[in-house]
Amino acid sequence: MEKIILENYDKSKMKNLIVLSGRELGNNIRKRFKLDELDIDDNEYEVVFPESIISISTSFFLALFGESVRKCGSKEKFESKYLFNVNGSLKSNINDGITDALNNVDGLSL
Repeated sequence: MEKIILENYDKSKMKNLIVLSGRELGNNIRKRFKLDELDIDDNEYEVVFPESIISISTSFFLALFGESVRKCGSKEKFESKYLFNVNGSLKSNINDGITDALNNVDGLSL
C-alpha cells in the first residue's frame, strides 16, 4: 500500500498547523499528490496526517477528497481506496466530510 504523507506537501508550513482548513489548501494538496490520477487507478493508499493536526475543516476535506468520494460512489468504496489511520476526532471530521461529499455539499456554505 502506497502512502500519501500530507506533511510532504510543504513541511515548513505543515509543521506549524494544528487545523487543516480551507478550500485553497485542500485543492493545492489535491493537485500536489495528483489525486485525480490516483482516484482512477487500482491501488490503495494510506493517508498520513501530521501528528500535530487536531482537526480538519469540512471545506478542506471536500476540496481534498470530495471528488474522490463521489468517484468511489460510497463510503465503503472510498474507505477501501483511501485508508485513514487517525484519532477519533479526525475520524469524526473525515466521516462528516464523506457524508457531505456523498450528499453533494460543496463546503462553501459551511
